Amino acid sequence: MTQGRIQRFRWAFAFGLFLFCAELGVAWLTGSLALLADSGHLFLDVVALGLAYFGARWALRRPNSRYTYGFRRAEVLAAALNAFLLLLLVGFVVREALERMAAPREIWAGPTLLMGVVGFVGNLLMAALLHRHEKSDLNMRAAFLHVLGDALGSLAVILAGLALVLFGKAWVDAAASFFISGIVLLGALRVLREAGRVLFEAMPEDLSFAEIVEALRSLPGVQGVHDLHVWSLVPGFPVLTAHVVMGNCSLAEADAVLSQARKILSERFGIEHVTLQVECAACEGLACNGRN
Repeated sequence: MTQGRIQRFRWAFAFGLFLFCAELGVAWLTGSLALLADSGHLFLDVVALGLAYFGARWALRRPNSRYTYGFRRAEVLAAALNAFLLLLLVGFVVREALERMAAPREIWAGPTLLMGVVGFVGNLLMAALLHRHEKSDLNMRAAFLHVLGDALGSLAVILAGLALVLFGKAWVDAAASFFISGIVLLGALRVLREAGRVLFEAMPEDLSFAEIVEALRSLPGVQGVHDLHVWSLVPGFPVLTAHVVMGNCSLAEADAVLSQARKILSERFGIEHVTLQVECAACEGLACNGRN
């Protein structure tokens, strides 16, 4: 993650902290559950952005003799922790909303509506800061989903506030909190799924195991491919290792095959970090050359 992305985290963190303090105060003043849920979500936004910031800082640390890949996976761990925090929020809000549907409480509609508008605008600003890199960075995506979900939550607060002003129905506030919870739940499950695929070293979704094997087997002189493993260090950073079986070959021929294989894996599949080992069938499976 670049210094520019880290700076965006800082600005988004400042916006989130301000909005959280404002919404929490207004929620306490008005008694709005939807606003309280939204302020709770904003609190998690602040926590998430803080975790994302520190995860990004750790990810910038250089590899060493003990951590040879560096600390880039800290971003994935931070994103997974953010998602778990979101699931805890969903449980709290749903329980409270069920209680309020059974026994509605009086809510001060005007400030609720005004704070919903302020929160919506603020969250759009935060989302704009994070959107540029969210597709290529899981940690940035987790933070972006936090903020986007909260923007939709603020929209639900606005609609609930309008319903309270126009019709005076307190149950609408609890119903809006259910909507907010659904948004949060979907975002959390999506981040957990993507983080889980990285942590369990699954094949990246945009790559095909069969196509990679076929591409390697199509190289001149290649008789087979085995022990093929493809995973992601972090999203957008695929890694591949494989054994390539050839016939009776010289070191120069094996080196040429490896060069062709790396070119195909880079240009066709976007895999830059490749470790291949050539095995000569005539040598009864013993490695005749290995390249990193």
